[in-house]
Amino acid sequence: MSNIARIALAIFLVVAAISIAIIGEPAMPVWLIGLGAKAGETPAAGAEIVAKFTIGGAAALAGMLLALGRRGRLPAIVVATMVVFSGVADASAEFALAPSASDLIRPAIQVIVGIAVLAVLLRTEPDPDRLRHPVMAGTGVVLAFVAGAAIAGNVQVGITPESISRSRGDDGRFIVHDLTAGVWEDWSGLPLEETGVLEHLPQLRGLSQDQPTLVALYRPNCGACHDLFDGYFGKSLPARVIAVQVPPAEGVALAESDLPEDVYCDDCIRLKLPEGPVWLAESPVLVGLVDGKVACVSVDDFQRCVDGMVEAAELQFARELEETNAQGEGPLVGPPTGPSS
Repeated sequence: MSNIARIALAIFLVVAAISIAIIGEPAMPVWLIGLGAKAGETPAAGAEIVAKFTIGGAAALAGMLLALGRRGRLPAIVVATMVVFSGVADASAEFALAPSASDLIRPAIQVIVGIAVLAVLLRTEPDPDRLRHPVMAGTGVVLAFVAGAAIAGNVQVGITPESISRSRGDDGRFIVHDLTAGVWEDWSGLPLEETGVLEHLPQLRGLSQDQPTLVALYRPNCGACHDLFDGYFGKSLPARVIAVQVPPAEGVALAESDLPEDVYCDDCIRLKLPEGPVWLAESPVLVGLVDGKVACVSVDDFQRCVDGMVEAAELQFARELEETNAQGEGPLVGPPTGPSS
């Protein structure tokens, strides 16, 4: 059984190398892409170099396991452990990107294969009378590593610079922006110019100055987000309502759901955060703005924010009405509703 497990591990490494060479980035463990992108002169160049080394290394290790024959039990244990580690690191990196179920297939395969091979190798011993001659085994190992180096130096990898650079900074790390409720709460009372959010949503500057505004950050596949819009924004409000869609990170697909394609909000102004980076934000987050300043933040008690902004809008209208009447311009009919612009 140990012989079968060792050969199966070698085949797995060959398949992995071929997959990376043909498919490119989707077949690469995310943690390896990040390592290469950080180490290279540019994220794309570094990721490509690591991809080539990964392909050559996998080919060399597969050749080594086959060349050693039954002598390769201990090296196979080490390689299987490396595969498990890669799968765990890959899954950890994917979870940081809010993955869909399909994004976890690659790390799951690594972990399952590595653990299965380890389970067999640790429970069985090779027949000492059937071990390959040391000279033959050693020669095979040398040739395997020479072949691996040649493959790494000549293989063409299907990784596009654009797919790497959009979601990573110059240091190769994933670009992560924090717009969680805790951050918004730290900004309470501050004008938007002092929060940094205008770097991502510059439209908020003008939209939040002339009337109280509700900003709802949401994801289309979030049931609670649909409940928020259906429950509170199905009718016109005196306060302006801005729906801000939070996109998935570069290369991450939204999990399928039976929800509508987008939230319903007929009177909303719709904005979207830039695609590519990782956006940390609860689903949903509701933020109230008065005079361009953060006035309330909520991830559950939405009624409090909605009531506060409606009250602020009605007070603003009452003041404007008094000023208009005092100037003799005639009475206003009623408070404005909907996304005036």
